[in-house]
Amino acid sequence: MSGDDAVAGDAVAGGGGGSRLERRYRALLRVLLPARYRAGREEEMVGLFLADRVDGLDLEHGWPGWGEAWATAGLAVRVRLGARTPAGEWVRLAGLAGLLAQVVLAAQSWVTAAWWGWPAPAWWVDPLWVAAFACVVGGRFAVGRAVAVVAAAVVSVPLLAALWRGEPWGWPAVFAVPVWVSAAAVAAGFHGEAPVPSRRWWVAAAVGVPVAAASAVTGRLSAVSVAWAWVVVALLVAVVVRPWSVARREVPARDR
Repeated sequence: MSGDDAVAGDAVAGGGGGSRLERRYRALLRVLLPARYRAGREEEMVGLFLADRVDGLDLEHGWPGWGEAWATAGLAVRVRLGARTPAGEWVRLAGLAGLLAQVVLAAQSWVTAAWWGWPAPAWWVDPLWVAAFACVVGGRFAVGRAVAVVAAAVVSVPLLAALWRGEPWGWPAVFAVPVWVSAAAVAAGFHGEAPVPSRRWWVAAAVGVPVAAASAVTGRLSAVSVAWAWVVVALLVAVVVRPWSVARREVPARDR
């Protein structure tokens, strides 16, 4: 056995007292992964990581690469926001509630434009929210995540432009901040191992859209009407979705 192979073997077998590279990788795992997961998988992961890192100089001075760090971060999200974890359930609830709110606001916006003769203020982004909601509720998580992130980026443009020009940014922030939170929750919560949402979300949308449309007919778009739309969404989530029992209604994930 060569000297480098011997060093690599000692690094794998040495647990927390191995090479510097091994200790750095174990530190990465400790930072990102919960102890309950590391207890059963850490040695296997360390062994696989060090399998091709046999150079003595690398073992002494090397660091985990960006690829390993990114893969471990993705695994950490899936583990911490898993199908039956409380954190995962609440993050997915926040993401779906945010998407539902954007669908309701889209209906309100378009009916306001048609009824009062205004151009639709967000005609280029509203369909994206509808598509993101439909994809996530329908179990097409990868597409739903991508569409939600794109929509959030588009909605952020007016806020960023206002900040850049030194103009009032309160109204753009009213739309942008909830969108960021919703898109982040969707991106984090609806990974490949997440359960498909309950079909009750379709019912919530079917009720919320006509209610928002009716409210748009009675008054022009304003901060009050936007707040009313969020109140409607909160009531729908409480009455139709019943978040306290979300875990019992979710079904195993389908093919994405």
